[in-house]
Amino acid sequence: GIDCSGLVQLSMLMTGRAAPRDTDMQASALGTPITREELRRGDLVFWKGHVAIMEDAETILHATGHTMTVVRENFEEAVQRIGWLYEQPNGYRRPIS
Repeated sequence: GIDCSGLVQLSMLMTGRAAPRDTDMQASALGTPITREELRRGDLVFWKGHVAIMEDAETILHATGHTMTVVRENFEEAVQRIGWLYEQPNGYRRPIS
């Protein structure tokens, strides 16, 4: 299997870019900070201990312990579901400008 930060790391490696292994390091080192309103395909959404990749303006791709798989999920629904465990997202970054 793969966890959420491993999914991001593998995705970045497949585009020829290195990425730190852990979510907290990714949240501080990858790309540039953006706002929630600026989210687009390829951007990263961070919670404390979790990360997801925006597939488009309404969908995320992430490895989730909820189903123990990599899933596509509606962004707003995921924020609500994940929020009870990890609170609200605490950062958004654009890894490639």
